[in-house]
Amino acid sequence: MGQYRQLLVLLTDIDPHSAALRRALALAQVSGAAVHIVGLFEPYEAHSLHQERLNEAELQRQYGLYRKQLVELVEHHRSSNTYLTVDIVKAEDLRDQAADYIRELKPDMVIKDTETTPALARFFGTPLDCALMRSYQGLTHFVPRAAASLPKRILIAVDTALHDEPDAQMLFNRALIRAADALALQCDAQVHLLSAYDLVGVFAPDMLVAQTWVEEMRDALQVSFDALADAEGVPLDCRHFKEGGAVHVIREQVAALDIDVLVLGVVQPKGLSKLLGDTTERMVSDPPCSVLTVHPCVIDTWEPPPCN
Repeated sequence: MGQYRQLLVLLTDIDPHSAALRRALALAQVSGAAVHIVGLFEPYEAHSLHQERLNEAELQRQYGLYRKQLVELVEHHRSSNTYLTVDIVKAEDLRDQAADYIRELKPDMVIKDTETTPALARFFGTPLDCALMRSYQGLTHFVPRAAASLPKRILIAVDTALHDEPDAQMLFNRALIRAADALALQCDAQVHLLSAYDLVGVFAPDMLVAQTWVEEMRDALQVSFDALADAEGVPLDCRHFKEGGAVHVIREQVAALDIDVLVLGVVQPKGLSKLLGDTTERMVSDPPCSVLTVHPCVIDTWEPPPCN
């Protein structure tokens, strides 16, 4: 038995080349997990479930075609080695109904194809992917079209900066590593650990004082990062402590290390009501590779089953 027992694949479009479905089936093959595929159906064109004068015949035609295509897709990928089930959510409110469905099923991981969302669009509304990872208190995995079936290099971006609740932050960092290790164990993947620090905004009238403060702060952050890496057994050549803004550093390291999956926290554990961190939202909305987001509640609710 592997780390996963049930994987949930969310499909908005019936795409025979879905990278999310391909990733889920590959993980199921190596872990023995069951795969549950859910189609998220919404009427298109001028028809909407909210219209007062909905053309019921047209709605049923669209729904019937969607269901037929989904069943055909599942049958095409069905094999004796993977337990596949399928369902459809006919959505009046796609975000809320999908979130409710996921919470009730409680899968080990939710897997979905990525949807690139421009920054301006994110300003005026919450993309579906961001809404899902905010609402589901577990692991949400977004996979781009060109992704390999199984990842071979995983990068965990942790936050080792000074916080009001350092113990909670350390627990969350370790939860990120635990989630990455579980995935790596199934795929025989290499895990890298990254922490980005940015001290550019430091100002003091005396430049020598400012430089000394920056060096001391950097050393303190390095000690915290090394302590985390030591505790989790991360090899020296897989540790990356880099200066710069988080988004820039992460994208740079994903390219430099040829990373397949980036592991990020959804929010900081200080307050679950806090808005989604800008770094994670930007990465999910314009991903440089597959992104695995981890909700802070996994600290209390998620423990992978032992691997025999």
